[in-house]
Amino acid sequence: MTRGPETVMRCCPAYMWTTETDICAIMLEIFGFLANLTVTVLLFRLYAKKAEGLALLRILYSSCLAFSLISFTEHVGARSPHTGNAHLDGLICVFWSTRFLFWFTHMQGCQSLFYFACNRAFGMLQITNHPITTEKQRLTAYMLVVFMGSFIGTLPHLLLAKPHSKDCACAPVPENFAIQTVLYAHAFLWVVILGLIYPAVLVYICIALVLRLRSKVRGTLVDEIDDLSFLKPESSPGYLNTITKVTPVMPTSTHPDRCDDNRTRAGTLATLGDGQITHVWSASFCVIPLTAAYITGTSFEWVHQLLSAAGFINYQLRSSAQQFSVTLMNLLSAFVPLIIFFHIPAMRSLIFVAISSLQTRCGKVRVMDAGDLLCTACTSPAVEAPAHLED
Repeated sequence: MTRGPETVMRCCPAYMWTTETDICAIMLEIFGFLANLTVTVLLFRLYAKKAEGLALLRILYSSCLAFSLISFTEHVGARSPHTGNAHLDGLICVFWSTRFLFWFTHMQGCQSLFYFACNRAFGMLQITNHPITTEKQRLTAYMLVVFMGSFIGTLPHLLLAKPHSKDCACAPVPENFAIQTVLYAHAFLWVVILGLIYPAVLVYICIALVLRLRSKVRGTLVDEIDDLSFLKPESSPGYLNTITKVTPVMPTSTHPDRCDDNRTRAGTLATLGDGQITHVWSASFCVIPLTAAYITGTSFEWVHQLLSAAGFINYQLRSSAQQFSVTLMNLLSAFVPLIIFFHIPAMRSLIFVAISSLQTRCGKVRVMDAGDLLCTACTSPAVEAPAHLED
């Protein structure tokens, strides 16, 4: 039992080398950090009638933001730093060198993405068995499951800590039988949950959403994510004037009530001639590309851990396989903000507001340039006056 555990978390001989995969990962980490920071700030500026979906989105992007930062720090910083203080070095070994923070943020992102997809499935598929609980109770349940599940799921990594070793990150796994049992059980359990059950449920939700998208039903279906909007005008001075200046004027209908109703459901419903309603792509359908990104970004890691726990391969830190896995996880963290930004109408409208603002500024510059040319073309009457009039 000594040889197997030692190879589970053993470092690769080229542990300190920088490869092309590292460069790709660092570029994705920088882009992911900036993109997630932007989207996270925008999400905290949005408000919704129901806070469940928005709260899960905020947790998802905060987790991706922290994951990109921690992954970048792992690449450019020391993996087993020594400060000279025994207590501080022990804390660094326990929480940093064991990669506890790395896996906690990754688990939290996976959990929040999964439960956000479930929340959107409840709303879009009109599952009516959950209103027995209040919105506050459901939100509390989501928060507890995401945070406690991520924390408990990452706790076994703390068993790898050896604070008194010279290189805590590359220290062999303890030879205690109980610790080895917990580590192997943890590996198999999380591979089954995050690598098999979650992807299967997400794919099922995507199929159900696509079938609902192509269905024709009589009734209404309101997408709560489409209703997300920025702070109300009265909450920020000057907001109304800014929007009035940069927002293009849209043609109005002769029937205001009908126009407002169509605008409220734009991007969600389309009425056919026979009175039936067919659903079109709305913000909650971001679950489909999010599922594709989740499966692409995590499948390699779970397969790698499963084969390692089964004894077929050795899981080595900084090996080519482990570096490729980290790059895929950073690819997931970089794609997630792009998917949400272009699916939420409130965020997508910022692009058109920015374009309209630039067009307005360019128009002002052109008017000023034209005025300057006219002034230079005109000459003073005193210069063109005949000589006998000057006398």
